[in-house]
Amino acid sequence: MAVVGGVKGLIYRQAGKLVSMVLKNTDEEGLYKLFSTLSAFTKEPSKSGLKKLAIMAKEKHPMITSWVNVFRRSSPKCVEKIINNLIINEFAIGEPVRQQKMHDHRVVLPKLGVISPTYACNLNCVGCYAGLYGRKYELTKEEVSKVIQQANELGIYFWVITGGEPFYWPYLMDILEEFNDNYFLIYTNGTLITEEIAEKLSKLGNATPAISVEGFELDTDWRRGRGVFKSIMETWDRLRRHGVPFGASITATRMNHDTLMKDEFWKFLEEQQVVYAWVFQYMPVGINASMDLVPTPQQRYERFFKTDEVRLGGKFAFVADFWNHGFLTHGCLAAGSKYFHVNAKGYVEPCVFQQYAVDSIREKSVLEILKSPFFESYKRMVPYSNNLFRPCPIIDNPKVYRAMVKHFNAIPQHEGSERVVEELAEEIDKLADEWKVYADKLWYEQGYIDRYPVNRGIYNYETRMKRYANKEEALAVDKKMK
Repeated sequence: MAVVGGVKGLIYRQAGKLVSMVLKNTDEEGLYKLFSTLSAFTKEPSKSGLKKLAIMAKEKHPMITSWVNVFRRSSPKCVEKIINNLIINEFAIGEPVRQQKMHDHRVVLPKLGVISPTYACNLNCVGCYAGLYGRKYELTKEEVSKVIQQANELGIYFWVITGGEPFYWPYLMDILEEFNDNYFLIYTNGTLITEEIAEKLSKLGNATPAISVEGFELDTDWRRGRGVFKSIMETWDRLRRHGVPFGASITATRMNHDTLMKDEFWKFLEEQQVVYAWVFQYMPVGINASMDLVPTPQQRYERFFKTDEVRLGGKFAFVADFWNHGFLTHGCLAAGSKYFHVNAKGYVEPCVFQQYAVDSIREKSVLEILKSPFFESYKRMVPYSNNLFRPCPIIDNPKVYRAMVKHFNAIPQHEGSERVVEELAEEIDKLADEWKVYADKLWYEQGYIDRYPVNRGIYNYETRMKRYANKEEALAVDKKMK
């Protein structure tokens, strides 16, 4: 822990005054000074990322200007926690700590953790991967607290809370308050964020809700239930009034593709002051696994150009399409390469969509699970393809997924999880083959192959040390922002 204290003390002494300055007078110049100062004290890959952000701030890049506007309309506590918890604790401090702990424990550590404290939900969305369990599967407050504490000791300060519906879990606000030096992104349907909760989020400042929206009212209510879109609009209004920055979580399906391709939809999100947008391709997993809503390869191809246009347009703080932006993250993020998922049963899955697991937090520590043969085997293979437009082991490289499940005798986490590796295998293989044609067009014909290196094995400690010892700059493979 001495390493944590020393690094924290050094960075806070250098950045403390700048944080106060940004809070009082938010502009691009203030962010330039903040990013420049922090970059001098951290390590790769955070160092190059902060340098890049500093240059963007100096040049008044539209994305940085977007963040300036977000800060100006957010509550002071929300701005303070974004800077102290997300930028300093997780990004600048967390990376050096993770690097040191990586050597101490001989394991490459992820940047964030994902927790589903409950599968319970007040909605019944079409094709939901979590299923309808009520409160049958839930983590206790003590279990969630223990996981976060263990991860903090490894330098992990950023958390994604999902479910089920996180605000249905009775201890969510207690956890946010207890870990006030961590930052939380909460995936939520938004319908349970009352005036009281919005006010509390504003005062705590260390959480941002990413609210699920499928498009306009027709798209959203078709999948989530009548009246949900109207409820979301009311929640967005509450969050705006209390100065809580929020995002949109968008599931791209075969049904709402045309809506996501419209400038009108993205203009609507901008007008609603949505700060960021995550786009998730619908996956044929969970208790009712089906191919019916999975976007066609042609739709996925078309969606890439639209989401990349929006990502680079500067109207939002950031936009990411997980299945189409694998070149920005060096392929798949799962199995501890960049994150892990603790589900409501206590089992730790590679990701929320790879619903097989070997180990549980009720039997092993977070560190033991990250070092497990199951996770290490995944990390040795990332990226699973030499084309980073094919990042996913489920729908892009399905033979990898099936081999991992079989080799480790992994336990299915939902009643329908087996269908993905058994009866749906032929359809998923066909989908992967058809997508490969489009992915190769993007990777080779659009020139991405020349800009984004493919370095297999960097998430395995032994491989990483053999290839990149004393070459910090080479590890910045996921920090390209163009």
